[in-house]
Amino acid sequence: MSEGRQEVIYLEVDGLRRRYVLYRPHAVVTSGQLAPLVIMLDGRGGTPWTAMKITRWNDTADRHGFVVVYPEATRVDPKGPLHFLTNPQMWNAGAGGSDTERPEVDDLTFLRSMVDHVVLHARIDRTRIYLTGFSNGAAMTYRFALAFPETLAAIAPVAGHLRQHDQVLAAPVPMLALFGRLDPLSPYEGGPVDLPWGVREVRPPAPASVHAWAALNGHDPAEGRITTEPGLSRLAYGEPGARDEVVFITIDDLGHVWPGGHRLLPEPLVGPTSDRLDANAAIWTFFQRHQR
Repeated sequence: MSEGRQEVIYLEVDGLRRRYVLYRPHAVVTSGQLAPLVIMLDGRGGTPWTAMKITRWNDTADRHGFVVVYPEATRVDPKGPLHFLTNPQMWNAGAGGSDTERPEVDDLTFLRSMVDHVVLHARIDRTRIYLTGFSNGAAMTYRFALAFPETLAAIAPVAGHLRQHDQVLAAPVPMLALFGRLDPLSPYEGGPVDLPWGVREVRPPAPASVHAWAALNGHDPAEGRITTEPGLSRLAYGEPGARDEVVFITIDDLGHVWPGGHRLLPEPLVGPTSDRLDANAAIWTFFQRHQR
């Protein structure tokens, strides 16, 4: 059980009162030294508190001495109660998904403002700011990294897609991406899917976003190195620790669930959980070898 300091912090961005949850391990609070920062974006219908529960990032932060922040997205109808199907909170991750059927909200400006706010509030090492997200939060991770690559040391999208394929990455951003082969909401091979909120979408193949990010980082997408082990495969570009490093891990027995995490929604909806890979351990190991 995490024993650090948790705060709900509000800030106003573009006339909207937004909030995020900041978690600082006890050792970080008492040391007074600059600490790394992990930003976690939950998926459609999620909140900072569901993000904490599915990922257990606070416990990982306690073990390794970094700060975690959980920004909160906005509801489709800001005046209505939160509901996963009819009024979810979700990020404005760009065109290409049903989460665009919502009022226009400038989440890029909110997240950029939040980063500056956290850095001042919590003594953060600006050279070690990392961004990860799940599903719709993963799509927002890609979008933010394209817009503000100079703020990030590395990213780790999980079970989500890059939607902006016509942009240029101003500076390389290392990436570790994770995806489950049994994902029913974003089929690994791509294709049409009937979503539980009554929309049919055509999803791209999971590797397509990784190939695109590899190209944005200067690689030939066809020249990745593939390694396998029981139940897992890895596609890698660049050398470990290099600014152009891109790694994609496929978990064969995983659905639309945080790898090694807690499943909140029923298995018939999101597919199976899997402990074959601990996402936090894999992501933090990747993050540790990158510093801006």
